[in-house]
Amino acid sequence: MNVIAILRLLALSVSLVAALSLKANADEGAYRIHDGHIHYDQDVWQTLPPAQAVQMLKDENIQRALVSATPAEGAEMLYQADPEIVIPMLRPYKSWRHRYLWFNDPDLKSYLFEHLARAPYRGFGEFHVFGEDADSIPMEEMIELARERKLALHPHTDLEGMRIILQKASDVVVLWAHGGFDVPVETLRELLDTYPALYIELSLREGMLDDEQQLTAQWKQFLVDYRSRFLVGMDTYKPGRWADLPEIAAETRGWLAQLPADVAADIARNNLDRLFPQ
Repeated sequence: MNVIAILRLLALSVSLVAALSLKANADEGAYRIHDGHIHYDQDVWQTLPPAQAVQMLKDENIQRALVSATPAEGAEMLYQADPEIVIPMLRPYKSWRHRYLWFNDPDLKSYLFEHLARAPYRGFGEFHVFGEDADSIPMEEMIELARERKLALHPHTDLEGMRIILQKASDVVVLWAHGGFDVPVETLRELLDTYPALYIELSLREGMLDDEQQLTAQWKQFLVDYRSRFLVGMDTYKPGRWADLPEIAAETRGWLAQLPADVAADIARNNLDRLFPQ
């Protein structure tokens, strides 16, 4: 047997071992996803009716999902289509325009009460607020309501905004959408150590993967060290993300497969289930 043939056999053996490892992990359930970031916004309602949207989630083995919408009726429709899969989250937006105004809206609390009576919402978000805008009276009222009703907060914010929110809501579960995108890992570690109710939702997080779609050494260690503090998310914030859902889910499973199976299972689903028990 020549050298080339031997190398080919070695390569085949490595591929088979990797495939068997992936299958074993999958059999243990590591790749059943409970998603921390799904939107069902008005721009997809006609082309993707609720039953079809739920089926898309099932097709990707997404068995539970935090779902929000603009307007909020989208989350309610999807919940009605399948309450076993959909965990409704209430966005504080009356419309897309309101997204840029809600944190100063004196009528926000009334809006939240109105919608909380319509569905079993489990939290507020995903909501966008940045910097000192997080330090407003309507924002404080929403945090107090979350505290009273044991609801989670799911902010899309920068580091300044997150520090303000955490100072006001240290006893409330906070899921930081996208993990702040590019906030340094060292800062994330500091915040996780300081605020036990803070969790990192990983959709669209920058810097996790290298050019070959491998977890960086820093991120792999970070995920292992704080395995109970992360959630995955697909973030279907526009119609194209729904269309690309199979690819997004496959990419997520790709980096989950690079972790120990028990760590991957925590991040893929167990952490969400602990925060939002059925």
